[in-house]
Amino acid sequence: MTAPDPGCLRIAVLGTGWIMDFHARAALEHPGAELVAAANWREPSLHRLAGRYGIPRITTDWRALAADPEVDAAVIGTPNALHTAQAIAFLEAGKHVLVEKPMAPTVAEADAMVAAARGSGAWLMVAHCWRFHPDVRALRARVEAGDLGTIVKTRGYGGHVRWGPSGWFTDPALAGGGALLDMGVHAIDTTRYLLGDPQPVRVCAAIGTRYGGSAVDDDAVLLISWSNDTNSVVESGWWQPWVGGLEADTELYGTGGYARVWDMTELPPGYEHCTQPMYSAQLAEFVEAVAAGRQPRPSGEDGRVVVQVVEQAYASAGNQQG
Repeated sequence: MTAPDPGCLRIAVLGTGWIMDFHARAALEHPGAELVAAANWREPSLHRLAGRYGIPRITTDWRALAADPEVDAAVIGTPNALHTAQAIAFLEAGKHVLVEKPMAPTVAEADAMVAAARGSGAWLMVAHCWRFHPDVRALRARVEAGDLGTIVKTRGYGGHVRWGPSGWFTDPALAGGGALLDMGVHAIDTTRYLLGDPQPVRVCAAIGTRYGGSAVDDDAVLLISWSNDTNSVVESGWWQPWVGGLEADTELYGTGGYARVWDMTELPPGYEHCTQPMYSAQLAEFVEAVAAGRQPRPSGEDGRVVVQVVEQAYASAGNQQG
Protein backbone atom coordinates (compact mmCIF):
# COMPACT_ATOMS: atom_id res chain seq x y z
CA MET A 1 0.00 0.00 0.00
CA THR A 2 1.21 3.49 -0.87
CA ALA A 3 1.86 5.70 2.15
CA PRO A 4 -0.50 8.67 2.48
CA ASP A 5 0.75 12.01 1.19
CA PRO A 6 1.45 14.20 4.23
CA GLY A 7 0.44 17.26 2.18
CA CYS A 8 -3.04 15.94 1.40
CA LEU A 9 -6.17 17.13 3.16
CA ARG A 10 -7.45 14.02 4.94
CA ILE A 11 -11.23 14.04 4.52
CA ALA A 12 -14.00 12.18 6.34
CA VAL A 13 -17.49 12.06 4.84
CA LEU A 14 -20.60 12.06 7.03
CA GLY A 15 -23.69 10.52 5.48
CA THR A 16 -24.17 7.89 2.79
CA GLY A 17 -27.02 9.28 0.69
CA TRP A 18 -27.02 9.88 -3.06
CA ILE A 19 -25.12 13.16 -2.79
CA MET A 20 -22.17 11.57 -1.01
CA ASP A 21 -21.19 9.65 -4.12
CA PHE A 22 -20.52 12.99 -5.82
CA HIS A 23 -18.42 14.21 -2.90
CA ALA A 24 -16.51 10.94 -2.63
CA ARG A 25 -15.68 10.89 -6.33
CA ALA A 26 -14.57 14.51 -6.12
CA ALA A 27 -12.23 13.72 -3.22
CA LEU A 28 -10.70 10.78 -5.09
CA GLU A 29 -10.14 12.93 -8.17
CA HIS A 30 -8.27 15.72 -6.41
CA PRO A 31 -4.51 15.22 -5.88
CA GLY A 32 -4.61 17.36 -2.74
CA ALA A 33 -7.28 15.28 -1.01
CA GLU A 34 -7.33 11.87 0.64
CA LEU A 35 -10.59 10.12 1.54
CA VAL A 36 -9.78 8.53 4.89
CA ALA A 37 -13.06 7.80 6.71
CA ALA A 38 -16.84 7.68 6.53
CA ALA A 39 -19.55 7.75 9.17
CA ASN A 40 -23.25 6.92 9.12
CA TRP A 41 -25.71 5.33 11.53
CA ARG A 42 -26.84 2.79 8.92
CA GLU A 43 -24.10 0.20 8.61
CA PRO A 44 -25.23 -1.47 5.34
CA SER A 45 -25.12 1.78 3.35
CA LEU A 46 -21.88 2.73 5.11
CA HIS A 47 -20.22 -0.50 4.01
CA ARG A 48 -21.47 -0.01 0.45
CA LEU A 49 -20.11 3.54 0.22
CA ALA A 50 -16.75 2.47 1.64
CA GLY A 51 -16.60 -0.43 -0.78
CA ARG A 52 -17.34 1.72 -3.82
CA TYR A 53 -14.59 4.23 -3.03
CA GLY A 54 -12.05 2.26 -1.03
CA ILE A 55 -12.58 4.24 2.16
CA PRO A 56 -10.32 2.58 4.76
CA ARG A 57 -12.14 3.51 7.96
CA ILE A 58 -15.86 3.44 8.73
CA THR A 59 -17.75 4.12 11.94
CA THR A 60 -21.28 4.70 13.20
CA ASP A 61 -19.89 7.25 15.68
CA TRP A 62 -19.17 10.48 13.81
CA ARG A 63 -17.89 12.11 17.01
CA ALA A 64 -14.96 9.71 16.96
CA LEU A 65 -13.90 11.24 13.64
CA ALA A 66 -14.21 14.76 15.01
CA ALA A 67 -11.75 13.77 17.74
CA ASP A 68 -9.40 11.86 15.42
CA PRO A 69 -6.07 13.64 14.75
CA GLU A 70 -5.79 11.67 11.49
CA VAL A 71 -8.78 13.57 10.06
CA ASP A 72 -8.25 17.13 8.80
CA ALA A 73 -11.66 17.94 7.36
CA ALA A 74 -15.24 16.74 7.02
CA VAL A 75 -17.78 16.80 4.22
CA ILE A 76 -21.22 16.72 5.87
CA GLY A 77 -24.18 15.36 3.90
CA THR A 78 -26.52 14.20 6.65
CA PRO A 79 -30.12 15.33 7.35
CA ASN A 80 -30.40 19.09 7.89
CA ALA A 81 -31.12 18.80 11.60
CA LEU A 82 -27.69 17.22 12.18
CA HIS A 83 -25.60 19.79 10.32
CA THR A 84 -25.11 22.25 13.16
CA ALA A 85 -23.96 19.83 15.86
CA GLN A 86 -21.70 17.95 13.47
CA ALA A 87 -20.15 21.03 11.89
CA ILE A 88 -19.51 22.70 15.24
CA ALA A 89 -17.88 19.57 16.67
CA PHE A 90 -15.45 19.35 13.76
CA LEU A 91 -14.77 23.09 13.67
CA GLU A 92 -14.09 23.26 17.40
CA ALA A 93 -11.65 20.39 16.94
CA GLY A 94 -9.80 22.56 14.40
CA LYS A 95 -11.05 20.63 11.37
CA HIS A 96 -12.31 22.29 8.20
CA VAL A 97 -15.91 21.69 7.13
CA LEU A 98 -17.75 21.55 3.82
CA VAL A 99 -21.44 21.22 4.71
CA GLU A 100 -24.26 20.43 2.30
CA LYS A 101 -27.01 22.93 1.65
CA PRO A 102 -28.94 24.18 3.47
CA MET A 103 -26.20 24.74 6.03
CA ALA A 104 -28.84 24.71 8.80
CA PRO A 105 -32.62 24.90 9.20
CA THR A 106 -32.51 28.24 11.07
CA VAL A 107 -30.51 31.45 11.16
CA ALA A 108 -29.65 30.89 14.83
CA GLU A 109 -28.01 27.56 13.97
CA ALA A 110 -26.21 29.07 10.97
CA ASP A 111 -24.87 31.82 13.24
CA ALA A 112 -23.60 29.23 15.70
CA MET A 113 -21.73 27.45 12.91
CA VAL A 114 -20.17 30.68 11.65
CA ALA A 115 -19.15 31.61 15.20
CA ALA A 116 -17.54 28.20 15.70
CA ALA A 117 -15.49 28.65 12.54
CA ARG A 118 -14.35 32.12 13.55
CA GLY A 119 -13.46 30.95 17.03
CA SER A 120 -11.49 27.93 15.90
CA GLY A 121 -9.64 29.30 12.92
CA ALA A 122 -10.88 26.37 10.81
CA TRP A 123 -12.62 27.10 7.51
CA LEU A 124 -16.35 26.61 6.90
CA MET A 125 -17.73 26.26 3.36
CA VAL A 126 -21.32 25.61 2.26
CA ALA A 127 -22.00 23.30 -0.69
CA HIS A 128 -24.10 25.44 -3.01
CA CYS A 129 -22.97 23.44 -6.01
CA TRP A 130 -24.51 25.44 -8.87
CA ARG A 131 -21.98 28.23 -8.33
CA PHE A 132 -19.48 25.81 -9.84
CA HIS A 133 -21.41 24.96 -13.00
CA PRO A 134 -19.63 26.44 -16.05
CA ASP A 135 -22.88 27.78 -17.54
CA VAL A 136 -23.74 29.63 -14.31
CA ARG A 137 -20.21 31.02 -14.13
CA ALA A 138 -20.37 32.11 -17.76
CA LEU A 139 -23.53 34.12 -17.09
CA ARG A 140 -22.01 35.72 -14.01
CA ALA A 141 -19.06 36.80 -16.15
CA ARG A 142 -21.49 38.46 -18.57
CA VAL A 143 -23.16 40.30 -15.69
CA GLU A 144 -19.79 41.44 -14.34
CA ALA A 145 -18.79 42.65 -17.82
CA GLY A 146 -21.94 44.77 -18.03
CA ASP A 147 -23.39 42.93 -21.03
CA LEU A 148 -26.93 43.16 -19.62
CA GLY A 149 -26.65 46.60 -18.12
CA THR A 150 -28.16 47.02 -14.66
CA ILE A 151 -30.11 43.91 -13.61
CA VAL A 152 -33.64 45.02 -12.80
CA LYS A 153 -35.29 41.70 -11.99
CA THR A 154 -34.66 37.95 -12.03
CA ARG A 155 -36.66 34.75 -11.97
CA GLY A 156 -35.16 31.56 -10.55
CA TYR A 157 -36.34 27.96 -10.43
CA GLY A 158 -35.93 25.15 -7.92
CA GLY A 159 -38.52 22.44 -8.52
CA HIS A 160 -39.11 18.79 -9.35
CA VAL A 161 -41.64 17.82 -12.03
CA ARG A 162 -43.99 14.98 -11.06
CA TRP A 163 -41.56 13.82 -8.38
CA GLY A 164 -40.74 14.52 -4.77
CA PRO A 165 -38.46 12.95 -2.15
CA SER A 166 -39.44 10.80 0.80
CA GLY A 167 -37.74 9.77 4.03
CA TRP A 168 -36.13 12.46 6.14
CA PHE A 169 -36.72 15.13 3.48
CA THR A 170 -40.42 15.12 4.39
CA ASP A 171 -39.91 14.84 8.16
CA PRO A 172 -40.18 18.33 9.71
CA ALA A 173 -37.98 17.35 12.65
CA LEU A 174 -35.11 16.23 10.40
CA ALA A 175 -35.50 18.55 7.42
CA GLY A 176 -36.72 21.74 9.09
CA GLY A 177 -38.84 22.55 6.04
CA GLY A 178 -39.86 21.15 2.69
CA ALA A 179 -39.20 21.92 -0.96
CA LEU A 180 -38.08 25.45 -0.17
CA LEU A 181 -35.18 24.19 1.98
CA ASP A 182 -34.48 21.34 -0.44
CA MET A 183 -34.83 22.93 -3.87
CA GLY A 184 -35.58 26.60 -3.35
CA VAL A 185 -32.17 27.21 -1.79
CA HIS A 186 -30.56 26.34 -5.14
CA ALA A 187 -32.54 29.08 -6.86
CA ILE A 188 -31.90 31.59 -4.07
CA ASP A 189 -28.14 31.09 -3.93
CA THR A 190 -27.70 30.93 -7.72
CA THR A 191 -29.63 34.18 -8.07
CA ARG A 192 -27.52 35.85 -5.41
CA TYR A 193 -24.29 34.59 -6.98
CA LEU A 194 -25.25 35.92 -10.41
CA LEU A 195 -26.05 39.30 -8.87
CA GLY A 196 -22.66 39.56 -7.14
CA ASP A 197 -23.81 38.41 -3.68
CA PRO A 198 -26.03 41.29 -2.47
CA GLN A 199 -27.88 41.18 0.84
CA PRO A 200 -31.64 40.57 1.11
CA VAL A 201 -33.63 43.63 2.16
CA ARG A 202 -37.20 42.30 2.00
CA VAL A 203 -38.72 38.84 1.51
CA CYS A 204 -42.38 38.09 0.80
CA ALA A 205 -43.70 34.61 0.12
CA ALA A 206 -46.66 32.33 -0.46
CA ILE A 207 -45.87 28.79 0.69
CA GLY A 208 -48.05 25.73 1.03
CA THR A 209 -48.55 22.01 0.62
CA ARG A 210 -50.59 21.81 -2.55
CA TYR A 211 -49.67 18.65 -4.42
CA GLY A 212 -49.44 15.92 -1.79
CA GLY A 213 -50.05 14.95 1.81
CA SER A 214 -46.60 15.77 3.12
CA ALA A 215 -46.09 17.44 6.51
CA VAL A 216 -43.82 20.02 4.83
CA ASP A 217 -44.21 22.49 1.97
CA ASP A 218 -44.20 21.39 -1.66
CA ASP A 219 -44.91 24.73 -3.34
CA ALA A 220 -43.53 28.24 -2.83
CA VAL A 221 -43.20 31.56 -4.63
CA LEU A 222 -40.87 34.19 -3.16
CA LEU A 223 -40.25 37.85 -3.94
CA ILE A 224 -36.84 39.02 -2.74
CA SER A 225 -35.67 42.63 -2.83
CA TRP A 226 -31.88 42.88 -2.71
CA SER A 227 -29.51 45.57 -1.49
CA ASN A 228 -28.51 46.36 -5.10
CA ASP A 229 -32.14 47.29 -5.93
CA THR A 230 -32.78 44.11 -7.94
CA ASN A 231 -36.03 42.22 -7.33
CA SER A 232 -36.09 38.44 -7.67
CA VAL A 233 -38.90 35.94 -8.05
CA VAL A 234 -38.00 32.44 -6.87
CA GLU A 235 -40.19 29.39 -7.44
CA SER A 236 -39.69 26.09 -5.64
CA GLY A 237 -41.61 22.87 -5.26
CA TRP A 238 -41.99 19.13 -5.55
CA TRP A 239 -44.52 17.25 -7.65
CA GLN A 240 -44.99 20.24 -9.95
CA PRO A 241 -46.91 19.54 -13.19
CA TRP A 242 -44.41 21.80 -15.00
CA VAL A 243 -41.53 24.13 -14.19
CA GLY A 244 -40.42 27.15 -16.16
CA GLY A 245 -36.76 26.27 -15.86
CA LEU A 246 -34.32 23.57 -14.86
CA GLU A 247 -33.02 23.31 -11.29
CA ALA A 248 -31.11 26.54 -10.51
CA ASP A 249 -31.98 28.05 -13.89
CA THR A 250 -32.16 31.82 -13.58
CA GLU A 251 -33.51 34.48 -15.93
CA LEU A 252 -31.98 37.95 -15.81
CA TYR A 253 -33.76 41.06 -17.05
CA GLY A 254 -31.39 44.01 -17.42
CA THR A 255 -31.50 47.53 -18.77
CA GLY A 256 -29.25 46.27 -21.58
CA GLY A 257 -30.85 42.93 -22.35
CA TYR A 258 -32.11 39.54 -21.22
CA ALA A 259 -30.30 36.25 -20.56
CA ARG A 260 -30.82 32.99 -18.73
CA VAL A 261 -28.55 30.15 -17.65
CA TRP A 262 -30.24 27.40 -19.69
CA ASP A 263 -32.71 27.65 -22.55
CA MET A 264 -34.94 24.59 -22.14
CA THR A 265 -35.85 24.67 -25.86
CA GLU A 266 -32.24 24.20 -26.96
CA LEU A 267 -30.92 21.46 -24.69
CA PRO A 268 -28.98 18.80 -26.62
CA PRO A 269 -30.32 15.22 -26.81
CA GLY A 270 -29.38 13.15 -23.77
CA TYR A 271 -28.55 16.24 -21.72
CA GLU A 272 -27.76 15.51 -18.06
CA HIS A 273 -28.31 18.39 -15.69
CA CYS A 274 -26.65 17.37 -12.42
CA THR A 275 -23.20 16.02 -13.23
CA GLN A 276 -19.91 15.30 -11.48
CA PRO A 277 -17.73 18.19 -12.74
CA MET A 278 -19.40 20.92 -10.69
CA TYR A 279 -19.04 18.85 -7.53
CA SER A 280 -15.39 18.22 -8.36
CA ALA A 281 -14.86 21.96 -8.90
CA GLN A 282 -16.60 22.65 -5.60
CA LEU A 283 -14.36 20.27 -3.67
CA ALA A 284 -11.33 21.68 -5.47
CA GLU A 285 -12.24 25.14 -4.15
CA PHE A 286 -12.48 23.71 -0.64
CA VAL A 287 -9.19 21.79 -0.77
CA GLU A 288 -7.21 24.51 -2.51
CA ALA A 289 -8.53 27.33 -0.32
CA VAL A 290 -7.59 25.40 2.81
CA ALA A 291 -4.11 24.75 1.39
CA ALA A 292 -3.72 28.47 0.59
CA GLY A 293 -5.01 29.59 3.98
CA ARG A 294 -7.94 31.56 2.54
CA GLN A 295 -11.70 31.44 3.05
CA PRO A 296 -13.36 29.03 0.59
CA ARG A 297 -16.48 30.34 -1.13
CA PRO A 298 -19.36 30.08 -0.67
CA SER A 299 -18.57 30.75 2.97
CA GLY A 300 -20.63 30.16 6.07
CA GLU A 301 -21.74 33.77 5.78
CA ASP A 302 -22.95 33.10 2.22
CA GLY A 303 -24.88 30.06 3.40
CA ARG A 304 -26.38 32.08 6.23
CA VAL A 305 -27.87 34.57 3.76
CA VAL A 306 -29.76 31.76 2.05
CA VAL A 307 -31.07 30.47 5.38
CA GLN A 308 -32.09 34.03 6.28
CA VAL A 309 -34.13 34.34 3.07
CA VAL A 310 -35.81 30.99 3.73
CA GLU A 311 -36.59 31.87 7.34
CA GLN A 312 -38.05 35.23 6.34
CA ALA A 313 -40.08 33.54 3.60
CA TYR A 314 -41.62 31.07 6.05
CA ALA A 315 -42.40 33.93 8.44
CA SER A 316 -43.96 35.98 5.65
CA ALA A 317 -46.17 33.08 4.62
CA GLY A 318 -47.14 32.26 8.19
CA ASN A 319 -45.43 28.85 8.05
CA GLN A 320 -43.47 27.40 10.94
CA GLN A 321 -40.23 25.54 10.30
CA GLY A 322 -39.84 22.23 12.06
